[in-house]
Amino acid sequence: MATSTRHRKVRRKIVDLPVGSKLMIGFGALTLLLTLVIACLVLTVNRLGTANDIVGVANARSQAADQLRFTAADMRAAQQAYVLGGTSSRPDFDRSLSRFEAALDKLRTSAGDPVEHALIQKIATGYQTFLATDQLIWSAFQEGRFDLARNLTLGAENLDFGFMADDATQFADRAEHSRVDAVDRFHKASDEARSLGIGLGVVALLVMTVASLWITKLIRDPLHKVQMAAERAAEGDLDAVADVHGDDETGRLARAFNSMLAKLRLREETLLADHRRQETAGRVHRALEMADDEVAALGVIGLTIAEVLPGRSAELLLADNSKANLEQAIVAGPHPDGPGCPVASPFSCVAVRSGSAVTFASSNSLDACPHLRDRGESACSAVCVPVTFMGRAMGVIHAVDAENVVPDPAEIDALTMLSTQAGARIGMLRTMVRTSEQASIDSLTGLMNRRNFQTRIRSMRRAGTPFALVMADIDHFKRVNDAHGHETGDRALKTFADVARSSLREGDLIARWGGEEFSFAFVNLDPQAACSAIDRIRLELAGRLSTSDLPRFTVSFGVVSADACASLEDAVRQADDALYLAKARGRDCSVIADSNQLDEEGMAIRPLQRVVEKVRNNSAHGVLATLARDDDPMDR
Repeated sequence: MATSTRHRKVRRKIVDLPVGSKLMIGFGALTLLLTLVIACLVLTVNRLGTANDIVGVANARSQAADQLRFTAADMRAAQQAYVLGGTSSRPDFDRSLSRFEAALDKLRTSAGDPVEHALIQKIATGYQTFLATDQLIWSAFQEGRFDLARNLTLGAENLDFGFMADDATQFADRAEHSRVDAVDRFHKASDEARSLGIGLGVVALLVMTVASLWITKLIRDPLHKVQMAAERAAEGDLDAVADVHGDDETGRLARAFNSMLAKLRLREETLLADHRRQETAGRVHRALEMADDEVAALGVIGLTIAEVLPGRSAELLLADNSKANLEQAIVAGPHPDGPGCPVASPFSCVAVRSGSAVTFASSNSLDACPHLRDRGESACSAVCVPVTFMGRAMGVIHAVDAENVVPDPAEIDALTMLSTQAGARIGMLRTMVRTSEQASIDSLTGLMNRRNFQTRIRSMRRAGTPFALVMADIDHFKRVNDAHGHETGDRALKTFADVARSSLREGDLIARWGGEEFSFAFVNLDPQAACSAIDRIRLELAGRLSTSDLPRFTVSFGVVSADACASLEDAVRQADDALYLAKARGRDCSVIADSNQLDEEGMAIRPLQRVVEKVRNNSAHGVLATLARDDDPMDR
């Protein structure tokens, strides 16, 4: 185990080496190997040179031994020649002696082992004996004792030469044997050198190959992993990872590549989250745009909350018309009653006061919202997002879950988007409702105005609904204004409007026609029944005025059956004429429009008709000014 651990550590150190260091190590190893190969080759060459020198020495020794034999034989022949042929041949013998001695000296210098030195010494001794015997032969020859000289030559001298020749032959044989051995050793050394050279070459090639493959693998494999990861990333797979763990340049390159991919993945996730958020925002916007009223918009908001915060109990609290109280508008999630936040007013909500989304990990925390406490036995977490419109607080989206389970940033962003769009849509719908009401409701009395009334009764005529049209006018209203002030006049108008409105049935219509004049539409009533309803209004008004501080005033009414008239304008004209007839009859009464009756009382109607024409030809402001200038009986 320890060995394996050390091996892994060594391998890790090698892998972590810089690429330059790896190449330097590889080149260093190759250089060392080449140096060793060269050194071995040099040693081999030296060895071959030594063997070659040995062979040369052996050859020289062998040649010297052969030369000694040849010179010995020549010396012996020269001795026999001068002994048998006469003294004239003695100089040749002397020269042969010189050659023998030269060969003997050369052989002596080439001798190797002690045996050869002993043989050379023996040959030299034999040569001295040969010379001594030759002196005896030469002395006998000079003394004329030729037979003694011949006998010595054929006897003792022949014996001495034989011994010397045998020694020379033995030395020559030994030298030849040494030469052959030296040649054999040289050839063997050559073979060994050749084998060593081939072996070293093969080993060097293998080492170079292994080192090259190893260094190439250490550099190529990480680069290949980076390449594969890059190709996968190029194909769109940003989850690709270059699995390289070294600390060299390739390892740092892989880490840089992985870091780049991580940033690209984060960027892609951010873009996808933005796309999903924009898509969700677009869906919510389209859904809210299709919501024609606040109820439909609240339904869209509830569905979106359930989609954004699945499994959480959530609610939307909206301010009422007073903007001082929060009321539960919608509920989403598993609990049918919602979280039930007890916050009473918008500015009692922490989220509304902060103007942004707030989260609470635990309702038991010291800094948790006070409205989260005492909701139940277990603690909870919460998120609150304010709903605003044009900078004004409208409400809050409130959701709860188990303790420490808070929404992630994406969910909070989605809630913030929803709160923004919900506030914008609900605020716009409420603004549209207020604008519509302001355009169709009289601001003083709260009744519908003339335009709205005309639109409604036109619709009733198109639908074929029968109704009685009534025009009403407060009697002597100018006197009320002049005697008691315009504020009292406004109170009188509002009082009559309240009495008339409370006396109508569901489906009947009432509107302020202009100034102190009002109009009614009694659905499915004929003029007589309408007059009965008007009488109840007159009685109710008299009772109301009897208990108030307002001055007593009465109202005159003109009634016509609208379905009997050719047009709405004709119905209004006839009801208006009947109204002025009621004025002519003394006021505080109702008159049903009837053409025969109008003809009989034409003298009374004509001055009133002038006022009617004046009213019809002037604006609402001009009507009031004109009526204010007219005195009784034109004074209404």
